Amino acid sequence: MALIHKKISALLTDMNLSNRQAALKCGIPYGTFNSALKNEREIGWSMLDALARGLGVSFHYFSSDTAGLELLPDRQAGEAGRKAFEILNAQLQAAARSRQYRGCDVSLQDFLDWWFANSGRLESFDQLQHQVDLFNPPDAERNRIQPIKSGPASLASVCFEVASSDQLRDTLNGFSDKLNADLVMAHSEAISRGEPVITHPSIDVKLLNGRRFTRQYRRVLAPVYLPDGKLLVVNFSQDIKFG
Repeated sequence: MALIHKKISALLTDMNLSNRQAALKCGIPYGTFNSALKNEREIGWSMLDALARGLGVSFHYFSSDTAGLELLPDRQAGEAGRKAFEILNAQLQAAARSRQYRGCDVSLQDFLDWWFANSGRLESFDQLQHQVDLFNPPDAERNRIQPIKSGPASLASVCFEVASSDQLRDTLNGFSDKLNADLVMAHSEAISRGEPVITHPSIDVKLLNGRRFTRQYRRVLAPVYLPDGKLLVVNFSQDIKFG
């Protein structure tokens, strides 16, 4: 079974939902959803978007490349020991999935701790880089922010269905002048303040594939510095669930 199908099956099990119940809750045609799971057919982002919204989980759960945790059992343990291992392993996997459902592979506190521990220097970045986007300082004259790296599990990459900074730039070019001006102002503010700036903006845009995308999300913009002193802006964003 492909990883994405395993993730969806684990999610429905944790929520005690059948395929039919999940499809109804998320507004997905049951036949399409059930067939995709049973026959391991491709599951598009529109279906993942409906699942995330309908079940109240983060996009990061679907974009993460791990299904859970794995322990190594004690081969010398008896039957009681093996049973205890199975229970502990199941509990740890459920806890790991629960964090992923909330988009907590990297938490807001993790990001802020990293930034302050490194005084804004782009160091010890390996654990964060997959969930953030990096930008050059904004170009106020062209009214554009300047993406240079798009994290594969960043909220923008997942929601806008982009896989590179060039694709993110093309997506931004399709936004309204007002929205781009708001983004330029937000990036400029983070640079001016010299510290992380946390906001909760809303977005309602039409993507390049013609799909309308509407979300409120939590955004942290912060200035960061390369070893040579070059200034960049890092964006760490999280989906917001309601209810």
